[in-house]
Amino acid sequence: MSKKKRNDKDIQEIAVHNTPQLDLFSLLDSRDKHYSNSIDIYDALPKYSLEKRRRFTDIAQAAAKERECRIGDQIIRVRVRPALIETEPGKPELVFPGEREEIIEDALRKLAVNGGIAMIDGKVGVLFTFYQLRNELRKNKHEFKLSEIKEAILVCRGAQLETISDNEDTVISSSFFPMVGLTTRKDIQLREGDTKCYVQFNPLVTDSIKKQTFRLYDYRTSMAIKSPLARYIHKRMSHHWSQASSKHPYTPRLVSFLNGSPRGLSREMANNVRAMKTALDTLIKHEVVEKYDASERIMQGPKLLDIKYKIYPTDKFVKVIKKANYKSQIVATKNALLPDQDQ
Repeated sequence: MSKKKRNDKDIQEIAVHNTPQLDLFSLLDSRDKHYSNSIDIYDALPKYSLEKRRRFTDIAQAAAKERECRIGDQIIRVRVRPALIETEPGKPELVFPGEREEIIEDALRKLAVNGGIAMIDGKVGVLFTFYQLRNELRKNKHEFKLSEIKEAILVCRGAQLETISDNEDTVISSSFFPMVGLTTRKDIQLREGDTKCYVQFNPLVTDSIKKQTFRLYDYRTSMAIKSPLARYIHKRMSHHWSQASSKHPYTPRLVSFLNGSPRGLSREMANNVRAMKTALDTLIKHEVVEKYDASERIMQGPKLLDIKYKIYPTDKFVKVIKKANYKSQIVATKNALLPDQDQ
């Protein structure tokens, strides 16, 4: 590992603050142990690489990856630069964050929801030990070695995420984890799983927590979904489909939805159709989707241009959405009773 990043700190030097506002993010009782919170905007960004190769030794081969997605009425261009890490002494690699980093970040956010959330220097993050994190992952059938978990945190520490609006204004430019707090400088490499650690979340996460734009979702189901695209669809529906019902289907379009997803859009339309079918069939298996209709096809002669889907939820998913709506109302009510705070 290279010298400690300038913004990183020893854990004993950190002044940790908790506020009533942070408690709203942790608003879960014992019956809610299978839930966590999704984050507005941040969770919609296609920021994780799903390509088979995401490690490079040649900087010319590891140029920043750029994608576009639609957030509300705005087109956002997403640029991700890889982290420079040393997997072995004297052997640096450029590594893009991928599915492993996504899963570990979701687990860290779950630890924050379970009471580990903390504010340092006005930014939100989570306090934990590597044993806690590894056990959380193991509970959800994600087995990682401690070395893999530590490396994933370093990748998120070094990888840069930029979001640029359609008018060319940079919305945010930061690493996935802008600051990591360690017990000592070498602990993340040398000590065992009881190492105390603090990870600061991306500024978009802090902003969402402060503005209460987070939303409860079925974390256990999400972690059980192996398909990254199916997991992305599940999170999108959980966060944005607040009026989910069997009478009013979710109606994404194939091209725009895949283009803004971590998978991206393939040149061959047949591959896109197949990927969406596989993802939706996976969601049926996990009792998120009851059924779907892909018959509304947009054609140009014999050429398929797009598909408009009608996705119908299960009663189980609708119950989760109603629970999320109720929790959001509680958060809004409690936040209104708090003293005025700097946002």
